[in-house]
Amino acid sequence: MVRWLLLAGILSLSSFAVAASEIDLNVNNEAVRVTAAVELRNELLIDGSYFYHDDRGDVFGAGFHVTGPFTAGVNALRAGLGVRLLRVDSDVAGRDSGTVLPIGGFVNYRFPGYNRFSIGGSIYYSPDVLSFGDTRRYSEYNAWAAYSVVRRGQVYLGVRSIKSDFERSPEVTFDTGMHVGLRLQF
Repeated sequence: MVRWLLLAGILSLSSFAVAASEIDLNVNNEAVRVTAAVELRNELLIDGSYFYHDDRGDVFGAGFHVTGPFTAGVNALRAGLGVRLLRVDSDVAGRDSGTVLPIGGFVNYRFPGYNRFSIGGSIYYSPDVLSFGDTRRYSEYNAWAAYSVVRRGQVYLGVRSIKSDFERSPEVTFDTGMHVGLRLQF
């Protein structure tokens, strides 16, 4: 029975990976995040992510964004606006947890004359009115600089901050600082 469940899980993950348009893995000494994103028709993007920190906790998430070029015509700048649904589980203090619905977006700029290089960033915020359970507020920002090693594969260096306020522990910083990453497109 265990073998059948294991096989079903592997097949489910492999079929998801085949359908994914992008898989992103980034790490630092204490944290790891993996994200899979699928671009649907009409420039809609859905994603799922998992963030883990050794001492601070986990953040599970799913997002829905409208994406596209920033302006009409040939453009190196792409942007997306949307909402994420996140489950935030803190291992700090009273082991608080909750659900947040942060709104925000991202930008990505590929240098026209040097198309192997790109920079980008994202920002998401959930005030008290969009935070549930023990969670009172959530904020996250990311910035990165990437280099395309192959046409569909990038390595990058980034900086991020993930913070959440809870009822019993005023603010938990899940991660802050640098990370390295690998982004693969299918």
